Order: sequence, then C-alpha cells, then structure tokens
Amino acid sequence: MTRKFNYNRRQFLCNSGVLGMSLAAGGIAAPLIARAGAPRIRIASNPGLENATLNALMLQQSYFGQFGVDAQIVETHGASGPFDAIVAGKADVCMVSGYNRVLSRIEQGARVKIVGAGKKKTSLTVYAGNNGIKTLSDLEGKSVAVGAPLGLLHALMLQLLKEKGIDASTVNFVNKGSNADCYRAVVNGEADACCSSVSHVNDKDGVVKVDEGDMWSALPEYVFQTAYASESAIRDNHDGLVRVMAAYGALYRYLMSPAAHDAFFDARKRAQKRFDRGSAQAVWDFIQVQQPYSTDLSLTDRDIGYRQDMYIGLGSLNRKQSIGAVADMSASIAAAKLLA
Repeated sequence: MTRKFNYNRRQFLCNSGVLGMSLAAGGIAAPLIARAGAPRIRIASNPGLENATLNALMLQQSYFGQFGVDAQIVETHGASGPFDAIVAGKADVCMVSGYNRVLSRIEQGARVKIVGAGKKKTSLTVYAGNNGIKTLSDLEGKSVAVGAPLGLLHALMLQLLKEKGIDASTVNFVNKGSNADCYRAVVNGEADACCSSVSHVNDKDGVVKVDEGDMWSALPEYVFQTAYASESAIRDNHDGLVRVMAAYGALYRYLMSPAAHDAFFDARKRAQKRFDRGSAQAVWDFIQVQQPYSTDLSLTDRDIGYRQDMYIGLGSLNRKQSIGAVADMSASIAAAKLLA
C-alpha cells in the first residue's frame, strides 16, 4: 500500500528565508527559484526512521521549492516497496534506498536504472551480547541475527566474512526481520550477535560492538544507499529528476555540516513518535564524523562493478551487464553542476 504526500510550491516558498540561511551555513550556492509550472515528480520513500527524518528535514528546509520541484512523496512499505512502486508506475524515483536487489530486478527486466548515490558509507555494524564475542572470528558456531536470506543484512554479513577470510558456513544466520528487530533479538537473548544500525551505539543494554564489524570501514567499496528511477522518468522528466537530485544534494551537504545540528534534531523529533535522544545523537555523530552522504550524487563504473561482482559471488545476480544497461548518471552529473 502506498500513501502520497504533496509538497507544493506554497508550502516550500513560505520557508525560503530559512533555507537561504541554511545554504549559506552549508557553503552551498543559492539554487534555482521555484517557478510556476514546476515539474511534478513522484518520490518513493520507505517510512523507516532514517528516511522519515530526511523527509522531515527536507520539509523544514524547503529544498524542493528552492529548486523548482513540485514533489510528491509516495510512502511505501518494506525493503522492496519503493522499487515496486516505480515498476508499477506509481512513482518516478527513489533517492535513498538500501534495497540490495536492484541489479537483479533490472536483470529480470524491470525498466529501472540506478541514477546516483545517497549515503555512500554503510551505517551498520556488528553487535554482540555479553557472551565472549570480541572479534568476527568469534562468531564461529554462534547465531547471528540478520533479515531474510540474501537480503541486505545477510548479504553484507556474508561479504564481510568473505573479505575477512572467515568461513560463513560456520555461522548460524537467523532471520529476525529488520535491523531493529535483529538488535532486539540480541538484547532479548534470542541471538548471540547481529548486524544493525549505528543508532544503537549509545544504547545502555549490555550489547557491544564487535571489533572489525563497522561496515563503513570494513566494506569501503560498498555504496550503502543508491538512487534509482524509471527509464520513462529519465527520458521524459529529466529536468524534474535533475532538480530533485540537486535538492537532495543540498540536503546532504547541509546535513553533514555542524550548522544542521538543531534542524536535524527537530526533524528527528517529528519523525520519531517517542524521541530517543541517545539514538539521534549516535546517528548525528556518525554523520558528522564519517561524512557518509554523496557530495557529487554519482556512482562510478567501479562502484557499480563492485556491486555486480559482489552479488554474482553471493548468487543473487546471474551475470554482469554493461554499465549503460543498469545505470544512467546524466541527471546526477547535471544536478551536481547546479550545486557547484
């Protein structure tokens, strides 16, 4: 099921003064001004907390309006929700997605292409309970909570162990659902370890990070969140796509600056029903230290090649296709020029 939220010109222009200060603080040149007849573009978004925070921050800062976009957020559920909405013609683009079956769906015939990068560094790490697990090699014979087989959490754990020379067959992977559910499984003693979000780093429940388990440093070539769009949107609404990507680029640059502190916490409070300051602080610290979001919005041929090789090795992708068959960076390149 999808829900649609319109962010129209009037809503965003009313906050244009706030945006001007934000752009100046973030060191970004003033972008295009919203205009009559702005291109309508539908953006698929999973309503998870991180995406909801970005959406709230985007609304607060009015980037869509400043870049002349009539944006409609199409809220979808599940890891595959945004991709499914685009395939079904209910959305045009997804800007922030960790969905790891994009290449296999394209291989199967989906008329979708990867158009850019969102969060490049993977904001996941490996946690363990108070059970003697200190390093990745200690996972042998232990239960590790991940999501569905060959879903994102499982795939990343398999790749992590592979690159560290650890036999994954010695680990008992268990499907506990989302990364938040996987973390709770460790807290509740239902699993020995898990792969989960950095948002739990400050939690006071006896669960600790495992050495070598920080995905952003252990798997530096893996781009965590990509942007993808329908081929029809790339062809028929290229200008709208460029402007949307520029709006997100401005958001990313602002978010990675100290100036965004108060706005980030305000957005997080709006997005989370029961605000968890420790969790928000952990995410904020990660953003400021790791600078995880893409500044040029693009993926390189090497980035895409790494994903192809990885998923072929894991068995979820059959063959390597040409870069042009699976990706189109023209909109992200044009958007970066608007931000220069």
